[in-house]
Amino acid sequence: MKTLSGASDAGSRRLRAIVFADIVGYSRMMARDEEDTSSRTAQLIKQCEELVVAFNGELALTMGDGLFFLFDSVVDAAKLAIELQKLTEEESSPLPDDKKILLRIGIHMGDVMRVANQYVGDSVNIAARIETKASTSSIFISSSVYEQVKNKLNVGFEYIGRVELKNIKDPVDIYKITKDTQVALISASPRARDGATDTDNLPGRKPTVAVLPFRNLDNNDLDDFFADGVTEDLITNLSRFHGLSVISRSSTFVYKRRDVPLDQVGRELGARYVVTGSIRKSANRIRLTVELSDCKSNITVWRERYNREIDDIFDLQDEITNLVSSAVAIQTQSADKAQGRIQVPALIETYTLLLQGQQKIFRYDKEQNVQARHMYEAALQNEADYSRAIASLSRTYNLDWRYSWTEHPEFALEKAHELAQESVLYDPSDARGYGELGFVNLYRKDHDACLSSFETALSLNPNDTDIMSNMGDALAHCGRSEEAISLLNKALLLNPFYPDQYLWYLGGAYFNLKEYDKAVSTLKRMNSPTEGRRLLAACFAYMGRKEDAKFQASKVMEAYPNFNIAHWENVQPDVNPEDTEHFVQGLRLAGLT
Repeated sequence: MKTLSGASDAGSRRLRAIVFADIVGYSRMMARDEEDTSSRTAQLIKQCEELVVAFNGELALTMGDGLFFLFDSVVDAAKLAIELQKLTEEESSPLPDDKKILLRIGIHMGDVMRVANQYVGDSVNIAARIETKASTSSIFISSSVYEQVKNKLNVGFEYIGRVELKNIKDPVDIYKITKDTQVALISASPRARDGATDTDNLPGRKPTVAVLPFRNLDNNDLDDFFADGVTEDLITNLSRFHGLSVISRSSTFVYKRRDVPLDQVGRELGARYVVTGSIRKSANRIRLTVELSDCKSNITVWRERYNREIDDIFDLQDEITNLVSSAVAIQTQSADKAQGRIQVPALIETYTLLLQGQQKIFRYDKEQNVQARHMYEAALQNEADYSRAIASLSRTYNLDWRYSWTEHPEFALEKAHELAQESVLYDPSDARGYGELGFVNLYRKDHDACLSSFETALSLNPNDTDIMSNMGDALAHCGRSEEAISLLNKALLLNPFYPDQYLWYLGGAYFNLKEYDKAVSTLKRMNSPTEGRRLLAACFAYMGRKEDAKFQASKVMEAYPNFNIAHWENVQPDVNPEDTEHFVQGLRLAGLT
């Protein structure tokens, strides 16, 4: 153990930002090559000693594979952590996996006391425990840190949840810092909340069902994609019943590999019924166990086991869908019928490629998006008319255009349009293609075709919250912001772990109506506020809050040094030119050019 702290009076108590960092796999690396690992760890510590000075902190302690920092500023603490992760990742990138020195970092803030040349206190213990929860190359922070830095750093934040920490009395709300603010904008975003979702406010008070990710019982984690895909398809099939409210995939998949009591799941998701299951794929057979539980009464409505040929998977999905919907209908005296079956592929190999692509596309990452595209293209080499693969391929080009992942955005938009049209041609009963077509037509500024596509999509799948949110955004751009607000609020209820994007769309609708207070309060609910700053700057400017507008504008320029109002004026897909001018003038009033 080595102490490197500065002077503090014995027994003094100060509010400090506390950072713990730990080398992942240190013991394994030492066992493999003690001399090399020790040398490189010493070099890292030397770099930290130099780096911490630049961020006005101190390296208080090192102990083997651990580093303990203290700061007077929580913002400086977060900046040091971000820079440290960047440094270690860059230096490790050319090395083989068994030689990479990678860190996990935890940050908390609170009272710190120095006793007998040691720093002690509950806050120190909490920071250390948060670090142990962090994943490789990640930074986990407590809610107290999050509240201090969320509006001061141009990074994204993901709410991990209220986490039990070893030997800490009360659970701690923890957030993860993410580098890509646009990925944070569209990813599932669990939210800290005081109470449960109000299910009485769900549209029409329909019975609400949540399908949790099926557990993969195979030893090979690479087969997770199959369990995930079967779960997703069951959600999609149930979503097509107009008599049910079905919680979104992005919300239920937050519970993957988490052992949470079903009554808690029901409260957090606002669901009356929860479907759980497990799946094992062996050679040409599939073994599936499914259970439907009533969260309010805490009883099992039914349970069933299946052992089928893997080629029967689509019949099995239909059977389970009908059983779940029928069981819920018996409980609630509410029943209807879904649309006819969506097109299924002729070959299980085609379906497997599609599910592998789905596992990648939901990570919302540029490289993963490219890999997903290759999977869908391979599926279409098997079956060129498979509508679902065509719609998914369209989505990859949509994402390329939406998040500037391509040097040829106009090509990406037109390619997405072409594929979406092809998808609905091959299967007019699948909402996915119409949803993609609606988005593309909005940004092609074909507003009538856009809304028509979204309306068709929601008639086919009335529970798809991504389609709801995109249609809500389209309605706002079509001068129908009141309708947009209603639809977006419905999406928030059916997807309680909604991405920040929903709030961004909702804030935009309030802005169009010049309800700036509501727009600001909505945008401030975003877990990662960076992508909402343009709209916040315009809101504050119109509200006469010049300093707030100026601050938000400065943060926009920090995140996007090449920001250009002319670009945003060109891409705004408003049907009414005055709506575009309203937004652009707000940016100008905030000081942006």
